[in-house]
Amino acid sequence: MVGNDEMRALFAEEVQENLAELDGALLELEKTPGDKDLVDRIFRAVHTLKGACDMFGISGVVALAHDLESLFSQVREGWRRVGKDLLDVAFLAKDRFTSMLGGEDGPVGGEDPELAARLKALLRSVDMPGDAPAAVQVPDAAPVEPEAVVTQKRSWRIRVAPSDPGHLAKADPLALLDTLRAMGEASVRCDLTGVPDLEALAPDDCTLRFEVILTADTGTVPDAEALRDTFFYLENPADVVITPCEPSEAAASSEVLEWPDIPAPEPEAPPVAEVAPPAVSPAGPAPQPGRPSPAVPADKPEGRHQPAAKKEVMQSLRVDAAKLDDLVNLVGELVIAQARLTQLASGLAQPALTSVAEEIERLSNELRDNTLGIRMLPIGTTFSRFRRLVRDLSAEMHKSIELVTEGGETELDKTVIEQLNDPLVHLLRNSIDHGIEPPGERLAEGKSETGSIVLAAEHAGGEVVLSIIDDGRGMDPARIRAKAEEKGLVSPEARLTEAEIYNLVFLPGFSTAEKITNVSGRGVGMDVVKRSMDALRGKIDIHSELGKGSRITIKLPLTLAIIDGLQIKAGEDQYIIPLSLVEECVELPRENAEAAGRGRTIHLRGEIVPYIRLREAFELAGDAPAIEQVVVTRFEGERTGIAVDEVMGQQQTVIKSLGNYIGSVAGISGATINGDGTMSLILDVPTLVATVKRAVA
Repeated sequence: MVGNDEMRALFAEEVQENLAELDGALLELEKTPGDKDLVDRIFRAVHTLKGACDMFGISGVVALAHDLESLFSQVREGWRRVGKDLLDVAFLAKDRFTSMLGGEDGPVGGEDPELAARLKALLRSVDMPGDAPAAVQVPDAAPVEPEAVVTQKRSWRIRVAPSDPGHLAKADPLALLDTLRAMGEASVRCDLTGVPDLEALAPDDCTLRFEVILTADTGTVPDAEALRDTFFYLENPADVVITPCEPSEAAASSEVLEWPDIPAPEPEAPPVAEVAPPAVSPAGPAPQPGRPSPAVPADKPEGRHQPAAKKEVMQSLRVDAAKLDDLVNLVGELVIAQARLTQLASGLAQPALTSVAEEIERLSNELRDNTLGIRMLPIGTTFSRFRRLVRDLSAEMHKSIELVTEGGETELDKTVIEQLNDPLVHLLRNSIDHGIEPPGERLAEGKSETGSIVLAAEHAGGEVVLSIIDDGRGMDPARIRAKAEEKGLVSPEARLTEAEIYNLVFLPGFSTAEKITNVSGRGVGMDVVKRSMDALRGKIDIHSELGKGSRITIKLPLTLAIIDGLQIKAGEDQYIIPLSLVEECVELPRENAEAAGRGRTIHLRGEIVPYIRLREAFELAGDAPAIEQVVVTRFEGERTGIAVDEVMGQQQTVIKSLGNYIGSVAGISGATINGDGTMSLILDVPTLVATVKRAVA
């Protein structure tokens, strides 16, 4: 049977999905208030959340969800328009759900009497549009009572016959019946004909079948679809049949219940074809066309009923993230072992062994790609979180801002996505506070009253490029430099390019805000972004035009686990350069190399390309060979060469951390283990080049 911890884990996952669905649908409804599909999505999310919490006895959430559900039921029935009051209270309710249910640390908030009172007040103040359904119109002489909408009654016949084996290990049918009773007046009948003899009884199978006549308010159960959400855990949708009926059908009768799609137990004798069909009471439903009438059950059934022959095959399943991490680590070890096998096969020169090594390498590559593909998630799941942030902050700062997201389908390693949340929050808050102007200022400058922030993602080779673009006031380089000099972050004599001036905003303690607010002014935020990008081996670039807006570009590797690298050698040491940065390799004879100094360049097809010597950058002992190799790299639109002793070839590289003892080393992003058991350091090319340039400047 499923343990309590596992059940609670599944419950927590479902809660988070429904809260995310509710938040997203509310944000979309704010833009398109007339979209009935969005209203239905919100209603179903709240109803499913209420049902799940009811099964776990979280009464506070159930009561709040019931009122919110009734509110949107009024919208569905045509009694209420979607307005600011409705959306504001719905957003507050969603936030209260989150705080009441809590996260990993448990609930962080209780019930909110003020919010409950606001919901009750809205429920009592139906705005009654002119095209309200005729069924709820009342004469002018009689005042309209809002409760009349909520207390309209409907009745449903619900037949439940769980067919999947081990059903009691997944959910308790008695808890479901309690949920139905909480919705209204419920009359329950139980069919025992499927219960086998004691020796054939499986304790975790539900062989009982239930018929429930439920009479409930339309505000609680507006339609069959909403009622069906209560049975979300059933594997076979045919296990529940819901049809409208009259309340009078709740009276008990001797009718033999008909169970569609679930075969009844066969009697020993006579054959089914020779048994007369049972009498059906006038209140019962007519047999469905194309289905045989049920046979009269024998005194001793042969055994428990069999599940339906065909079920939908699950197209996806949930996997614990820790298991994926373990799988990636194992694949990494396999890649190292495969590299060792390839090296041994090359040294022994045995055709049979070489053939096996090549086949293992092919399979290892496919396994690596598939495993890393499992960890790839669409970045749109992260983008959707920020729509609420922009809405709330723009309202707090009395600005009108629209967030536009593009490229949400772009996939990125889950580890990278998890670490992107904080830096993107800081960048968006910065754009909202410093970038977008107040409506009056925008109108005076000839802009639209509503500002725009675009959050976009796209693939570019082996990287993902994220862009945060706003059409605000832009960044003033002169003001940034003046602030940096005022705070002592840069000397007045320093010669800086425009790009270097923009990069000053990433220094700790830097801020151009005139006063401290809830959003900015303390000089903390952009330096956090820079540190996060360094940890992710990503790069960040700022381009701005005064009066027109700013563009912040972030380039990130697709994965942090395994990369393709170019193995090189300098002195006695081996290094890895990420292959995504490499353009080509050229020879550098000693007679063509210029003397050490500032003018170290090579001429490459009419273009002058600067280069650095890895021996000098790392102060390696010994003399360089007569002919060096220059690995030409490109990043941030610039080409730079790295002179090395030897280019050894391409290999898969499993990235290992240097550990806390060594810590961060300029120009080194990690290490890897070679096939022969030796270690190679992985070069952080952009940092290495920038460090050397500063040293010789």
